[in-house]
Amino acid sequence: MSKEAIIEKIVSDGRKKADAILGEAREKADEILAETASECKAYYDQSVYDTGKLVDDILSRGKTVAELDAKKLQLGARAKILDEVYSNALEKLRALDKKKYKNLLLKMLDNAEDGDVVIISEREKSILTASDVKEFSEKKKIKLSLAKEFGDFDGGLMLRGNGIDKNFTFDVEIAMLREETEMNIAKELFA
Repeated sequence: MSKEAIIEKIVSDGRKKADAILGEAREKADEILAETASECKAYYDQSVYDTGKLVDDILSRGKTVAELDAKKLQLGARAKILDEVYSNALEKLRALDKKKYKNLLLKMLDNAEDGDVVIISEREKSILTASDVKEFSEKKKIKLSLAKEFGDFDGGLMLRGNGIDKNFTFDVEIAMLREETEMNIAKELFA
């Protein structure tokens, strides 16, 4: 075999070996690419799933927060309406005509005990007088007197006696009435 034939044979064998190595490398590269593409697809699918779940969770939490805020607003509005109901009742008491107002104060005096001092606000000075208290006292056969100073309240009266004060001011009476009736009034208003 000639020198050129040997060189040709070596080159030919080298090319065959190089082609085989390149073929093997291409197959390995294709395997790696396919595996990587599969992993990327799985990662993408998982990311889409996780993102969807995260979005659903955020929307759900947002909805829950919005519902709670709406309930708070409703409760606030209901409380405001109830405040207005009782505030209006208080104002109606204060706006009674003189005769009805006096009768109401005299009914409050039914709770008086012997020796009590009747305290009225400045509002009542022309409605319930010392002579009215004296007349009531004689009728009930107990000793009552009208305080010379006025109470620091607006409507109703207080009875001071034997170390115990009895508060029949309109503010206190409406507050007690509210405790007793608020649930029923709320049911009727907001049913």
